[in-house]
Amino acid sequence: MHPTRQQILDTAPTVFAENGFSGTSTRKLAAAAGCNIATLAYHFGDKQGLYEAAIDHVYGALLDAPLPSLEDAPRRERLKTFMDAIYTTACTHRDGIRLLLRHVIAHGSLPSKVARRWRPRLMARVQEVLDTLGISEADPMVLLSLNHLVARYAISDPTDIASFSLGRDPHEAVVQHLTRIASNQLGIS
Repeated sequence: MHPTRQQILDTAPTVFAENGFSGTSTRKLAAAAGCNIATLAYHFGDKQGLYEAAIDHVYGALLDAPLPSLEDAPRRERLKTFMDAIYTTACTHRDGIRLLLRHVIAHGSLPSKVARRWRPRLMARVQEVLDTLGISEADPMVLLSLNHLVARYAISDPTDIASFSLGRDPHEAVVQHLTRIASNQLGIS
């Protein structure tokens, strides 16, 4: 990938997440990426093209994150390790998660092109985790709820989470909470 295109894709989710689509100008996007407006047009056509590419880029980054391999660990420990990895990835891509949620709130779903491209890989990834946990089938609504909970914690202000963690490490407190909920919902003891 061209370095300038990559730089634009790395900065666009933050700008769109902070300002929304309507509140984001190509001037703001170009300034954040350290390029000119003509460069944005060259790589993405227009603001809509960049917006869709940014959402697509976020999804790709989330699904490219490595998952731990823990076949020999007890199921509850595997679940905790997965929840930690998923939450850490979501926190690493906090602005991207904010962009995805902002889009879903505004439109009710992801852009259809993004969903068609990434849903099969997402579902394969989910099945891979379930297989590793020894779960033959899971209620899709439970998985969706866990996804939303991870996203909500990932976009939260870390100081806000710290105020609720009762003196524990905030990251660890969230991982323990996610693990407890997932364990209860997925029937893992």
